[in-house]
Amino acid sequence: MSKRLFFIRHGYSLHNQLYPKMGMSAFYDPEVIDSPLLNKGRDEALNLRNKDSIYKYMTTKVELILVSPLVRALETADIIFKDSNIPIVCEEFLREYPNGKQTCNKRSDILSMQDKFPSINFKNIISNKDIYWNEDRHETLDELNKRIAMTKEYLFNRPEQTIAIVGHSSFIGQFKDNHIRYLENGEEELKHCYPYEYILKQPTTDKLEV
Repeated sequence: MSKRLFFIRHGYSLHNQLYPKMGMSAFYDPEVIDSPLLNKGRDEALNLRNKDSIYKYMTTKVELILVSPLVRALETADIIFKDSNIPIVCEEFLREYPNGKQTCNKRSDILSMQDKFPSINFKNIISNKDIYWNEDRHETLDELNKRIAMTKEYLFNRPEQTIAIVGHSSFIGQFKDNHIRYLENGEEELKHCYPYEYILKQPTTDKLEV
């Protein structure tokens, strides 16, 4: 069994704008908590929404949209899909890596997000406050890989065959390529608001005959 996924990175956000000026400190700036979309990011989401061929291709196939609880992902999913009549469900395990220390990855209270995004289902978010973000330590790569493994198990337990995931560069890169692209290493990050199609195959377990 396999699942068809469309990974969509959120639109251009405040921490993306600050990075060329501030470097890595942009991700730890106490003034940038739960980094929001900028006008450029909203335009990127609208551009994808208005690309008829791509949008129709996705929305005629996608049965479910999953989205990170960080506001830049919620805004992106809402702009692209809120009029599509496809269920949009928010899940904590889709948030950006690393989950901890970086203030841009600390999420807002869910009650305020529910009011702002009524088309998104937050029923699986267990706490209004962010109980997962840790101000004292970063999430490790091993912890991210465990989170991705949990995500894959969740996807295979879902009845839908084609799912869109609106999330973040590092999470998506590690999920689909087993590699995170870092600007500080001279690599080109995943594009904002671009649908990366990916086939997730369920591992097979060969049983030995006795």
